[in-house]
Amino acid sequence: MKITRKTTIGITLIVLIGLTSWGLAGALEEQQYIDQGKAEYNRGNYDAAIYLFNKAVDLNPDNEYLYNDLGLCYVALGDTDLAIPEFSKAIELNSDCVEAYYNRGLAYFGQGRSGAPDAISDFTKAIELEPANVDAYYNRGLSYNKFYNRATNYDKEDTTDYYPKAVADFDKVLELDPTYVLAYAGKGNAGYRNKEYDTAEENFVKALESESAILEVSGGNGLAGVYASRARNLKAMLDYNASIEYYNMAMNYDPDLSTAIGHQASNYKILKEWDKAIELYDRRLGNPTYTSRYSAYNSKGDCYCQLGQYDEAMEMYDDACADCEMNHPASLYSVYEAKGGCHCVFEEYENALEMYNKAVDEYTENRPDRVYRIYVKVGDLQLELEDYDEAIVNYNNAIEQAETEDLYVANAYKGLGVAYKELGENDKAKAALETAISLYEEYGEAGHGKQENIDECQKLIDEL
Repeated sequence: MKITRKTTIGITLIVLIGLTSWGLAGALEEQQYIDQGKAEYNRGNYDAAIYLFNKAVDLNPDNEYLYNDLGLCYVALGDTDLAIPEFSKAIELNSDCVEAYYNRGLAYFGQGRSGAPDAISDFTKAIELEPANVDAYYNRGLSYNKFYNRATNYDKEDTTDYYPKAVADFDKVLELDPTYVLAYAGKGNAGYRNKEYDTAEENFVKALESESAILEVSGGNGLAGVYASRARNLKAMLDYNASIEYYNMAMNYDPDLSTAIGHQASNYKILKEWDKAIELYDRRLGNPTYTSRYSAYNSKGDCYCQLGQYDEAMEMYDDACADCEMNHPASLYSVYEAKGGCHCVFEEYENALEMYNKAVDEYTENRPDRVYRIYVKVGDLQLELEDYDEAIVNYNNAIEQAETEDLYVANAYKGLGVAYKELGENDKAKAALETAISLYEEYGEAGHGKQENIDECQKLIDEL
């Protein structure tokens, strides 16, 4: 028997395989506990179900399906750390228990990127045992998606190309079941992650041709996830108005969908509709389950800064600092960086430098892999202060500490070119600006300042 739990992770359709233990041969008392446990599970009384299944385990500790059922209860409670050992016990008792492999894969998947390798392993085993297990192919495809974004792997040492693996699994899903339209959404997300936005859009369109089917299998939250995924892709395609439309559709079905609220607020910031962005950040802050409150305070501060409302901006940054110090001390660097940027807008350069220096300290302690980014901003500040020698020091720090080339490094080389130009060191200025152009060409994106930066660098070279 299958229980379909209409739960979404992003746009994930989770199909839990179980509760499988009832109806098995055994003592009458054991079966009574099993039946009662099943009934409590279906009522959503998971703690009561756990108690009853454990009573059945006491009577028959070799029934692997009881451990699978216990694992499902813990998954329903959101406690994957307790669920995984139960599924593992089921597998220990029966190495061919496909239900336990599949459900353990879902539990690992629920742990995020860190659990993805184990999720893939378990889904692969489920497929080996049951080659037509369409849900295992689908969720393995989603697991592959977790490894990469923006056409690069999160683990820079990992050279595996996960994109074709994900697409192959979603295609297998559609081969086995052409009505499994969420596979098109999975392919859409894979395309987005691989920066193939046109291909992604085609797949999202195909998925949303069957909105009623998505509603039937995953409910309003599942459809909201697909809308939000398409909106994110449209945003990457620079179609901000269409992106806003689809995020609104997502929030109609799931008003508390955090990713939709955050990205929609970002859309409004891009369009300089600061008041609309602030309204969405207030919605986030009004949700008692939202844990990263400092991020919303920070973003509201940015909006007030752009509106020229200095006091309101500083109040938000102070609230962000307070929340970070209490709940997210490792994220203080982001608040100091944002606050420094606001001081720059109001030309309070000494205050800005103080904040940036604090950000450097916090980056060094908590995100040493990203400290180079703040050095670029310190260099930009030194340019404003016409302290070109100090700007050069900071830009070089950024370049030396960057573990890979990217747009931050491109900006550092552009800043170097400006500083050397102002000091009359034209050969060094030209070399830095030419390097910046090559990096913008490689890492820049059309519509996101790529051509503007290239043109600016070329203009500076022409002026030498």
